This record gives sequence, C-alpha cells and structure tokens, in this order.
Amino acid sequence: MNIIKSEGIVIKKTDVGEADAVLKVFTKEFGKIDIYVNGIRKSKKREKISTELMSVSEFLIYEKNGKYVSNSFTIKTFFSKISLDYSKLKFSYYLLHLVDKIYEYNSEDKEFYEKITDSFDYINNLDAKNEILLYYLVLYLLKSLVINQGIYDYENITEEIKDEKKKENMQDILDNSSKTVMQKGCYQIDNIREMIIHLERYINHNLNVNLKFEFFI
Repeated sequence: MNIIKSEGIVIKKTDVGEADAVLKVFTKEFGKIDIYVNGIRKSKKREKISTELMSVSEFLIYEKNGKYVSNSFTIKTFFSKISLDYSKLKFSYYLLHLVDKIYEYNSEDKEFYEKITDSFDYINNLDAKNEILLYYLVLYLLKSLVINQGIYDYENITEEIKDEKKKENMQDILDNSSKTVMQKGCYQIDNIREMIIHLERYINHNLNVNLKFEFFI
C-alpha cells in the first residue's frame, strides 16, 4: 500500500452514513482532493479537530478503490478565534467558497495555498473592530488570483467602469500593494466592497466560475 503525507486545509465536510465523512481538502502538494475518513463522527479522539472546517492538518493518505482514504491525521493549526466573531466567520466562509470554486481537483498551487493559510491566520488574530481590513484582505486575494490565473488585463478589468474616479480607484489597487493603499487611508468599506464585486465579476466571466461575495457578506 502506497501511503503519502500531505498538509492541507479543510474547506468542506460532508457526512456519509452514520459515522463517516468526506473531507474536501485544499492540499499544499496536490491541490484540492476528497479524503474519505471512516468512523470520524463517532470518534472521541482529540485528533477529531483535524477534520473540522478551516483546520490545517497533516494527513497520511492511501488510495483504495480509486478514492483517497485517511485514518491518520494531525492538527497543525486550528483558528480558534474565528468562530467567536461573526464578521471573521463570514469572511472565512467566503475564502473557503473562493478556493472551492476557483480550483479544480488535483490542481496544485503552493503559492496560493500559502496565501490562503496566511489569510486565515491573519483573520484569526485580527482585532474584531478592524472590519475594513477584512475587506482589504479579500480585495487583494482577488487581485492575486487575477494575476496567478493569467487573466490580468488592465484595460479589460476597467473597461466597464464609466466613472473616472472609480476607475482611478481600481487602478490604485491594481498598481499598488495593500500596505501602500492602506497607509493612504482614502477608502471606505463601501468603496472596497464595490471594487471586490467588480473584480469578482471579472473573475467569474474569465474563469467561468460563480463566486458570490454578496451571498456571504
């Protein structure tokens, strides 16, 4: 039996039968995969937390009947503060949605994996009063996706923006780092939200996906 080790973040969990579960995991080494875990829902072991949403865990995986199966897993990071704050939770669910929609199965992207896990760590430790920083986080993740997926084109991104000021705002985001933009302090949540929705529509059109920021936030 060929056993492989993989680190990943749990982005979806589906109950199967009375005790089993299927985990959809965005892994560092293999991209998005489904992992079947037998008996986990009746388990009283401490390691059960490794299979919860947003857990970053290390899995020992083997293949059986064309499926990935794991009976051994270890928690690496559990973002315990996220579930205590509604704003953090809804933005985190959007990030899980984003990863699931953008990445096909077995489509490895170590760079974006690091960005996503770093993003959850950032959300976990963020002061709950700074909700605007959550909006900036999503905006710059979308910008990163546009670049990484090879669909960056300034003219196409901005061609449907008729208002010159709004076009300048988008250019500012595309041209500068999040640190530079945030130091200016010139955007309100409504401005950032509008740019998120615009970039999301651009991504949906060019990648034929269906991201739904407004459903979550």
